[in-house]
Amino acid sequence: MTTITLETITPREPVVPQRPTESKEDAKLGLRDYSARSKILIDNHKELLARYPDQWIAFGDNWKIVAAATHEEVLQKLKETGGYSPHSVVRRLETNPPRRIPTVWRKRSR
Repeated sequence: MTTITLETITPREPVVPQRPTESKEDAKLGLRDYSARSKILIDNHKELLARYPDQWIAFGDNWKIVAAATHEEVLQKLKETGGYSPHSVVRRLETNPPRRIPTVWRKRSR
């Protein structure tokens, strides 16, 4: 049986996360815009669902809503209209969403 110790583990290069190219202030403004767009979509969910049933919608930097049948198509339309950014909101509007079963976390008894 082989015992693993710290000496036998070969060190790897640390994984460095990719940092965004925007400044902290730009990131804060982008997240604020994302929150505002999300709230608009949530507040107008019924109207959007009636207009775009079972479609993907995107709400980008140009503050225009685009819709398409697939996720790739809606992103392409968003790029074509010039509204694509990391802070764009993309959602699927489903007429019959799957039922979600609520879960309750309990401490296990041993």
